[in-house]
Formats: sequence, C-alpha cells, structure tokens
Amino acid sequence: MQVGGPQSGELDGRRPSTVGCGRRRDAGFTLIEMLIVLTLIGLMMGVAVQGVRSFANSDLRASSNKLSGAIRYLFDRASTTGKVHRLVIDFEQRRYWAEVSDDHFYIGHQRETEDSRQQEAEAQAREAEDKQRQDEQQANDPQAIDITRYQPQEFRPKRTQFSAFKEVAVKPVELPKSVKIAGLFTPRLAQPQGTGRGYIYFYPLGLSEAAQVFVSDIDQKKFYTLVVQPLTGRVVVYNRYVEPPVDQQFDDEGTQIRR
Repeated sequence: MQVGGPQSGELDGRRPSTVGCGRRRDAGFTLIEMLIVLTLIGLMMGVAVQGVRSFANSDLRASSNKLSGAIRYLFDRASTTGKVHRLVIDFEQRRYWAEVSDDHFYIGHQRETEDSRQQEAEAQAREAEDKQRQDEQQANDPQAIDITRYQPQEFRPKRTQFSAFKEVAVKPVELPKSVKIAGLFTPRLAQPQGTGRGYIYFYPLGLSEAAQVFVSDIDQKKFYTLVVQPLTGRVVVYNRYVEPPVDQQFDDEGTQIRR
C-alpha cells in the first residue's frame, strides 16, 4: 500500500520538468557574435589593403631611384666618351632604355608640340620608305644609275642616327605593373609629354637637358618627381608632383625670354 501521493519529481509517470535547469540553445549566431566576426573581417581587409599600398609605394620608390641612377650614369658616360647619349622613355610600353650616337646633335629653337612630333615621325617614315625603295632597285639592277642623286633637291640637314646602348649598366628596363612614367618635361617641349616616346639628351663635356620626369602609380594618385640638373647631372627626387615651368623659356645666353 502506497502512502501519500506520487514521489517527488514524478508527475503521472512523466520525466521531471526541465524548467530552470539549463535550456538548450537554438542553432546560429547571436547579434554580438555577428558583430565580432564582421569587425574581425574589416580589420583583416584593412591590413591587406594597407599591405598592398605599402608594396605599391615600395615599387614606386624603387623605380624612381633606379631611373635616377640611370640618368646620372648617362650624364657621366656622355662626359667621359665624348658622345651624345639619350634616355628613351616609351610611355605606352612603360619601358625606358639608353641610346648613343657618334653624330653631332643640335636642339632647335622652336618648342616641340604634339603636331610637330607627328610631322617629324611622318618625315622619318617617308625617308625610310625612300631609302628602302632605292636599296631594292639597286639590288634588282646593280648597274642602274639613280639620276635623282644628281638632280637639285631641297636641302635636308643630316639626321642624327642613334643606336642601342650596349653597356650592361643600362639595360632596357620594364617598370613593375604598379608603376608608370606619367610624364616628361624639358625646356624644348611646349607642354609636358605623356604619350609616344620622350627623350632626355646628354652631351659631351658634362651637360644635359634640364628635365622633370614624373613617376606615378597606375591610378596617378601618388607621384615622384625627378628633377635633372643640367650642369651637374644631379637628380633631385621629390615625393610629390612638382609643377613644370612651362611658361619659362631661356635664350642661348641663359636669359629668360619674356612673353
């Protein structure tokens, strides 16, 4: 005979109630956990972006220093060899290299423009075609005489011929993908040049063109400006864009021309 009601913790044969004894949590994240995860992801992305920027700035700085060294070397090389040298900058291909000539070279008094460079390129192309045609005629008929050589022709000054620079110290350089040469300015240019091919000339007896070279990242948000000093060949590097003196022009005696 059972005395009293059901035993403690039993209700009609069912398991004891779990109320207040550690409720099972639903699956998923709480709002606080989500905020923590998003914060960590944001911090990781910030560190990654900063690392990419630091890497790009490192490439930009290294490329500027290397270009500065090439300019200084060509200045010294022209002084010691007595030959005209030039640095060739290909803006589209993001490359530069050195060339040398045994001929005399003079810079005209008129400032170069986009149109004048185009006309010069077309004139060179015509001369190359004429020479190729004459060579082909001579090869086909060695006994033929080119009578045009004995006819009066318009005077054309001899064009200076430059050839590739053979020294290992200045090999053709291709810039990193994160770096470009954004522009070049010398006193012979009417405006800074940023297309086609640009040139910086170095002369015997220790003299070069005054020039400014603008090296930047691909988006042109960060600039380094290389300022070439003509009498010493020294290159001063600024970690910013330095406005070129477009409106300043000097005569052969160094006197500024007033416009």
